[in-house]
Amino acid sequence: MLTQETEEAPEELTPSVAQLTTVLQEAENPEIPPQEREGVIGSAKQIAAALEVINDSRTPPEIRKVLVVIVKQMVSALDSVSTAKVSPEERSTTVLTVQRCTSVLNLISDPSTPRELRDHLANTIKQLYRVLMWSTGAKPVPDKSAAGGGISAAQQSRQDAATIGVALETVGRSETSDGDRHGLAETADEASSSLQDSSDPRVSDEDRKEARREAEERLARLNEQVKKTALAQGLPDVPLGKAAEVCTNALFKSVPDRALARGIEELSPSRWETKGVKDYWKAKESGSDSLDVQAQLRNNKYDSAPFDVAPLVTGLAGVVPAGRLFGTVGIPGLHCLQSARQLDRQGVEIDTWLQMVEEEA
Repeated sequence: MLTQETEEAPEELTPSVAQLTTVLQEAENPEIPPQEREGVIGSAKQIAAALEVINDSRTPPEIRKVLVVIVKQMVSALDSVSTAKVSPEERSTTVLTVQRCTSVLNLISDPSTPRELRDHLANTIKQLYRVLMWSTGAKPVPDKSAAGGGISAAQQSRQDAATIGVALETVGRSETSDGDRHGLAETADEASSSLQDSSDPRVSDEDRKEARREAEERLARLNEQVKKTALAQGLPDVPLGKAAEVCTNALFKSVPDRALARGIEELSPSRWETKGVKDYWKAKESGSDSLDVQAQLRNNKYDSAPFDVAPLVTGLAGVVPAGRLFGTVGIPGLHCLQSARQLDRQGVEIDTWLQMVEEEA
């Protein structure tokens, strides 16, 4: 995937390309959770596409400059958690956030993208990168406006970075309108700026506390914008099995496995309880009322088992209530609401998800 780009990459990116190659090799370790492996590979594909744009002599210099900085930052973030030095949850959250950041590289690369939109996206990525690096105790790659140093950030800051990543992902989706795209990008820029300030080890505790308050206000506004952008598209006209499949996969990707276990562990087969689940990986429709769930167990073996849709969706709704749904998964949250509506017709009430469906009807 990176061979041609490696050969043609500018000299300033040679270390980053080498780093990314190493990260990809380490992701093949059988002990790495499959969700994380897919996140690394997905990010690498987006970075490879950006390298192709950088290498193209027709690319405007200002776009090339922006892409070079982002490639360095995203590869550095992946590299910072590619070993066992950090907790599995911190590693998975960082990889997820990088994957969401790189999802807008094609938009940044497009010469027809308005400069203001491109600037908002690049600023947001830069600011999220600093939050992620400070949370691992690593030093950000210097650029003209960055300074080194870092301390361990609160887990909340990493989760908030992932939430802002959801907004970026929503910006990059083709079905998002131009108006929503610009509004989300601007608020994401503002929210990530406050989040960066609240995580900055160079400022006083008082200033960080004030920045945290501001970040919470901006994150709340951003979550509301993501929700409105999603709901404006209407619920998908798909049967229960398909809705539950998309919803479940989005939550498996976005929610830490320890949290998932609290909601659905009791639904797992007894043989999983003996070994323990390391990664709830994928769900696939296997009938109108059942999903085939694949998981990596703690012994690094893979297994699958049928899960009834009703208790599975009910359990997931208990883990991520409606108020946090769109900030956690973005547009795929519509499939979760569709699952709730379909199950309601069968006499199964999914609490807050159903309430949101009724409020927005």
